[in-house]
Amino acid sequence: MTDIVPYLERIRARFDQPDIQASFQGFAKTLQFIFPDLQRNFVLNIAENGTATLSEETLPQPDVKVISNSDLLAGIMDRKVNPIQAYITRKLKVTGNMDDLLRLQKIL
Repeated sequence: MTDIVPYLERIRARFDQPDIQASFQGFAKTLQFIFPDLQRNFVLNIAENGTATLSEETLPQPDVKVISNSDLLAGIMDRKVNPIQAYITRKLKVTGNMDDLLRLQKIL
């Protein structure tokens, strides 16, 4: 099991970059990250202005839901695991609007 908080903070920190902020203007969405191996859930809340906050909580109706074990998401972030292969083999489960999912690829 990986301490996932630094990895999630890396994702959140990308929203501090002016180019990422600009590309997410008007994209107010919530992303729920669920880690069954840690029994922890986190929410990345993207604001209208393209900034984001990270909190440990569970939402009843997030816009996007990502279910993964902590080692897998860490491997994707470290470029050791192919996210498409992880999705195809159902190790990474993602639900949400396809347009939203494609836009969110920029932050991984």
